[in-house]
Amino acid sequence: MPAGSQSLAPSNHSESPTISPDHSTAVDPVLEANNTPNMAGVQDPEGTLQSALNPSATNTASAPEQASFRLKQVRVSDLLALKDIPPPPPHPIGPLPQGRLEEIQAVFLATYAPAFDKFLETRWFQEKALTHLMANAQLMAEYSALIDAFNDRNLHDPNVIARLESFEASVLWSTMTLCRQVTGVSNGHQGQDYDLMVASSRFIVIEALITGDHLDSNPLAQFPPRQPPVDPPTLPDQLSQRSLEFWGAVGHFLTLHDNEASSAKELDDTLGRTRTLLDTFENRDVIYSIAIARHVGQRWADFPHSFPHPITTNEKDAGAKLFVAQKFLEQEAGGKGTTQVIKRICGMVVRSWYVARV
Repeated sequence: MPAGSQSLAPSNHSESPTISPDHSTAVDPVLEANNTPNMAGVQDPEGTLQSALNPSATNTASAPEQASFRLKQVRVSDLLALKDIPPPPPHPIGPLPQGRLEEIQAVFLATYAPAFDKFLETRWFQEKALTHLMANAQLMAEYSALIDAFNDRNLHDPNVIARLESFEASVLWSTMTLCRQVTGVSNGHQGQDYDLMVASSRFIVIEALITGDHLDSNPLAQFPPRQPPVDPPTLPDQLSQRSLEFWGAVGHFLTLHDNEASSAKELDDTLGRTRTLLDTFENRDVIYSIAIARHVGQRWADFPHSFPHPITTNEKDAGAKLFVAQKFLEQEAGGKGTTQVIKRICGMVVRSWYVARV
């Protein structure tokens, strides 16, 4: 099973999981305005998502009432049952033949590691995670079983695909947790690995974001750059700084509580700041949309079953924000995502909207 020709967990709507080097879909086309600071090479492009939406085919509410309840926090294990199909139980651990070990390495390095790094904007998974994966007997057993699942002769059966998507989501999430596990083991030893610190801190933020949790403090506040910028800063320096600012804003968002009136303006300001830092990166579009759905979605009593139909382009209109965020994440989960990591995380997020309201 050469990694280069591997078709991983296709969805019912899905194209191949080839990782695209560019992502030109703006997440907020209904609200599009050029709010990005004037800097070389970074622009806020015109959105293309709105044209892909079909409001007439969606279940909308003409005047949904704002909800006054709080959503419950969910566990990651609740979110892995994509389309209500749970992943399989842990597979037996046993010795793997050399050929299978090489297959796992090839799939991980060619497909998954770049996707993890693209999502978290780090280098750790491509440069340092393989050793830790190979040392994890249970995770290796899961990867081996996942490869077998990819080779199922009934792979184009929608039921088989649905089971495979949940299985893949569970394997990918377990792989992402490696950065946190390694951080816990290596804490206080051999200094601090910058890439590991970045990956684990951002993973903590993502986990809290999709489970409805809050953070007591922002692990990404005033996060240092990899290298001190030159004066004047180069374009790579500026892009790196904007990445740090984006993640810092998302981390700060998670320290604020929606049910506290004193936080209302700061929440809106933080999300507004986050939006100016998207810079056409798919992962940032996804993360921003998750935050919007989390913050605004809880205000609508019947979300995600129905939502307000956007009737205005006013960027302050909550209904327009929620409409675009929901449709974007559903489309990413349904096959528009350019990597398997994006697709499966978006699938987990879509499931969280239902699980949190049961």
